[in-house]
Amino acid sequence: MENRPDNNSTGLIKSVQKSLKILKYIIDANDEINLSDIEKNLGYNSSTVHHLLKTLMEEGFVSQNKATKKYDIGPEIFFAWLGGRKPEKYFSRVTPMLEECAQATGETTNLFIRDDDQAVCITGCESEQTLRAFLMIGRRIPLTCTAAGRAFLMNLEYEDIKGIVNRSAIEKKFSIAPTNSEELLKELEASRERGYTIEIDEFEEMITAVGVPVLDHNERVICALSTIAPSVRVDEKRMLLIAKELMHTSRKITEVMKGMFY
Repeated sequence: MENRPDNNSTGLIKSVQKSLKILKYIIDANDEINLSDIEKNLGYNSSTVHHLLKTLMEEGFVSQNKATKKYDIGPEIFFAWLGGRKPEKYFSRVTPMLEECAQATGETTNLFIRDDDQAVCITGCESEQTLRAFLMIGRRIPLTCTAAGRAFLMNLEYEDIKGIVNRSAIEKKFSIAPTNSEELLKELEASRERGYTIEIDEFEEMITAVGVPVLDHNERVICALSTIAPSVRVDEKRMLLIAKELMHTSRKITEVMKGMFY
């Protein structure tokens, strides 16, 4: 006997439809969600939800917080959207803002997304100065010792941060970097108070970076902005100028991305 697809007279494949509804529910949620949240709000049984989530996680469209066991969107949302093509084409409305930021600061500006315990550079604008930090699209960096990475961490709960540190450890290339989770938490607290993250000769020698989160309409971090520059050119006054420009650019990108992602 021929196997029948999981569909009905309308030609819809029910399992695909349920998967997409789960994915849309996760995208629209204000925070990470439990399996029971999906059961309650979509009316699917536990076994169905579990297997569909497992499939979505396997393909990278959903991620699970290893500490809380809750679910959120995965990096494949962005990677599939980019489709292996030039990021500039798809971030055409954001690119001019990155260019303005790079012009205003005179330094290289990057846009990162989070992929589990790393941040990935997806686009940016390189400084025109002879001595400059280079733009490296596709580069992966740790979350714990970089300005862009900490921009993803600065608004997380204590237990979530500790979970990331326990899984990946603190990558310490130079002596100035935090040596344990308590030092990192103090640095993140300072970042929250001032509104931006700082990295001075921690991940790369003679490189200073400033980072800020980019938020969605639910105040969740969807990506991070960072400006990187030779340390010799960044004093306290210049760092404040860079931070101010980044925060301004972040707010503008939030408004633009409302029309791109939600």
